[in-house]
Amino acid sequence: MHPVFLHIGSFELASYGLMTALGYAAAALYLLPRLKKVGLDQDTFWNLIFIAFIGALAGSKLLYIIVSWPQLGATLAEKLTNIVRDIRYGFVFFGGMIVSVGALVWYIRKKKLPLLKTADFLIVGLPLGHAFGRIGCFLAGCCYGRPTEMPWGVVFTNPHSLVPPELLDVALHPTQLYEAAGNLILFFLLHAAYKKPHRAGTILVEYICGYSLMRFIIEFFRGDFRGEYLLWFSPSQAIALLAAAVAFVLWIRLKKDTQNG
Repeated sequence: MHPVFLHIGSFELASYGLMTALGYAAAALYLLPRLKKVGLDQDTFWNLIFIAFIGALAGSKLLYIIVSWPQLGATLAEKLTNIVRDIRYGFVFFGGMIVSVGALVWYIRKKKLPLLKTADFLIVGLPLGHAFGRIGCFLAGCCYGRPTEMPWGVVFTNPHSLVPPELLDVALHPTQLYEAAGNLILFFLLHAAYKKPHRAGTILVEYICGYSLMRFIIEFFRGDFRGEYLLWFSPSQAIALLAAAVAFVLWIRLKKDTQNG
């Protein structure tokens, strides 16, 4: 595909980085006109976006390093060299989500904002931004799928893409586009649900369940290395199951609070 969007002299603008930035911009532009509904001022909002951005970068890179550690090189020097050399690529979404959530919870509590109500508001924009990011993955060739004979299989030919040489010119599942489409559908569902009366925390639970289910299924079609399998599951599938279990517990608590209230 097109891993480099713009190349001028020694300057390169990576397509993945560009689409990720556009994703954050799209999510922010969606949320910005709705701040008054949750009582957020713009300074607090942009602080939340900045915390989410830094947390996502740091957490997703850290989890990638953890699950890919054996494949990064034979020695510590080789591993560190490969990490620095490929710093623009190699991220695991769930790692970013975990770190971002932790940092955002800390900041929300520090500002004494209603935690679940604020989370419901912010979470609607997440799948919209994530969809842009997955298109960036598609352009870069990362997060590629397994070989397929399906008519919608995509063929990567650019030797600079992140698809390994042995899979160039081979039809692969476009797993990046599967997830981009799934995230867009999830965004529209959450957008519709948020507009209706709902108990605080409901939209958050719906997002976690929806994304976890989608990611769990798509993982079966992924062809890139994502860490050692735990029994039958990839690390991301294991995290998806855990996240769904946590969301289920939260849903039970919300249901009990509704009945008691």
